[in-house]
Amino acid sequence: MGITSSGQLIGRAFGPRVRLVLFFVFTWLGVALLLAFLLHEGRREAERKAPSVALGVTSLLEARLAATMRRLQGNLEHLAASLPREAFRPLAVERFRETVVNELELFSGQFPEVSGFRVMDASGHLLYASGVAQLPTEFVGRSYFGASEVQSGIALHFSEVIVDKASGRSFLFVIQSVRDTHGDLLGLVAAPLDLDVLAKTFETINVGAKGMLGIWRADDGRQILQRPVVYGRVNQASEGNPLYRRIESGEKSGTMRLPEMLDGIERVYAFQRIADYPLYVEGGLAVDDYLAEWRQMLWIALVSGLLLFLSLSLVLIRLLRAENEEEVIAGKLAESEARYRMLAENSHDVIWTLDIPSRRYTYVSPSITDMCGYLPDEIVGQTIDARLTSESATRLAQDIDQRLRRIAAGDKTANVVVTELEQVCKDGEVISTEVVSSYLLDGDGVAHTILGITRNVSERKAAEQALRETNRQLHARIEEIGRLQVALQELAVRDSLTGLYNRRYLDETLEREVSRARREGNPLSLVMLDIDYFKRVNDTYGHQVGDEALRILATTLLADIRTEDVACRYGGEEFLILLPNMPLETAVQRAEAWRRSIEELSIALGNFHITFTISLGVAAYPEHGKTPDDLTRCADQALYHAKHEGRNQISIFSA
Repeated sequence: MGITSSGQLIGRAFGPRVRLVLFFVFTWLGVALLLAFLLHEGRREAERKAPSVALGVTSLLEARLAATMRRLQGNLEHLAASLPREAFRPLAVERFRETVVNELELFSGQFPEVSGFRVMDASGHLLYASGVAQLPTEFVGRSYFGASEVQSGIALHFSEVIVDKASGRSFLFVIQSVRDTHGDLLGLVAAPLDLDVLAKTFETINVGAKGMLGIWRADDGRQILQRPVVYGRVNQASEGNPLYRRIESGEKSGTMRLPEMLDGIERVYAFQRIADYPLYVEGGLAVDDYLAEWRQMLWIALVSGLLLFLSLSLVLIRLLRAENEEEVIAGKLAESEARYRMLAENSHDVIWTLDIPSRRYTYVSPSITDMCGYLPDEIVGQTIDARLTSESATRLAQDIDQRLRRIAAGDKTANVVVTELEQVCKDGEVISTEVVSSYLLDGDGVAHTILGITRNVSERKAAEQALRETNRQLHARIEEIGRLQVALQELAVRDSLTGLYNRRYLDETLEREVSRARREGNPLSLVMLDIDYFKRVNDTYGHQVGDEALRILATTLLADIRTEDVACRYGGEEFLILLPNMPLETAVQRAEAWRRSIEELSIALGNFHITFTISLGVAAYPEHGKTPDDLTRCADQALYHAKHEGRNQISIFSA
């Protein structure tokens, strides 16, 4: 008894209207909480990904710069070892000038970032030069020529940034000492890195509108290059730079979030030490940039939430109004049939009564005209299935029979039912309706009449269908995005001109294959090749013919490699083929086959044909090198030797 009384008390306290309001309130709060959770997770995901993206940017920039530095170091060491020692004597300069300058010119064209090479005596006076002539020709008094690294010869030395007053271009000198057989300093070989050319590398890396990229010295924290440019900061060290303090403590890479001291923009920074060189790169993603998309989603979510709230409010108001109307109608029906008809005739919904035994309408409210175009007199007397589609008529007949059986069995829940039926209007249009049917019982509990309310819900059904179609299109777009991501991953490791793998993929694969060869004791060979006199082909026939020559060379290589071989466009007209599980002798045979195949090819151009040849350098693990850098440098030196000996030939690396 106590539980029953409590249930009745709660039912009176929370009537249908209160429960309906609470339902809509909790529904909106649930949606709002879901949106807040999704937005919170979206921001957390953006914040979580930012350090990884920043570190990926610096890793990419570090890989490019480290590769350039290694090749440049190899050339400087080669020049320092190969230049005649007598060439550093002042009286012998004229006698050796042509030979030394030609040697310098051979290396000058290999680096777009290097503005030629310079050879100086032990006092810093310029003896020989190649490349750009606008740089200062007198180096006496430069502080870096007295640096301990230069004097001891223990490593490369990097100068401060020098700005040429005539051209306005900035240069960073990379210096290698040259010594005689007694270890005394004879002179220096220097390569000026054009920082304006290096800065163009930054333009290919997207760090956002407010992002930052820079190169800094790891030995004293001075700035070398930064984009966007902050004037007056070159060669200056930022006091209290937390990134430099971490580099100074021995860290190779890392991330940190902090505001920039100069512009005040908060960024997520990443730094990466450039191999073993006293340099490090720094990249920063502005918080405003990587949260821009999230903020856009925030505004969309707020607007959507507001629209949802307004929509739910309108629906609630309409339902409350409908409930009020139904209560008024029920009350009026109890008072008199006349008042019932008055209320029914003023309702927007169609109100009707049906005689169950004959299944014919006995009353239809005037709103049937607005809904279906019929007059009430045209409907009264017709059977209930006369204006329904065949499927709806069959379903309704089965439902009426089932409910009459349930009512006869004493099931009071069967008295009221809500169904959706398709009705045919006078003009032939089919509309969706929601029908609320109440079975009215006589004193004996037998149902003779159905009181029904019909409402046009075509717009709601159309909205639901539109929502389903939108969801279908969204899933289709998500699947398409997945396919595009797979395609982009493939493009990221492919050269767009030749279809071969690019430098980035080669660096990763070479590191892995060398580790496998070291672990399993298998041989590994590396072949580096390029087109002889390729610049002459471009200058004579144009870059389209040059590009066609590169494509033909790539096609020829791909037609004669194994599944496990890796063919890569190393840069420009240079190609590199990684040959796992292949000894040196077999690799030389393969290289000779490629050389002959290319020599026999020709490119049709109008009424004549263009032919070209290639030079190849071969190096093998472990005979010539045990690290990826050593193997690449040995193959490069072997290729240089093949070109030096006359081109169109193969050269095996020899120490």
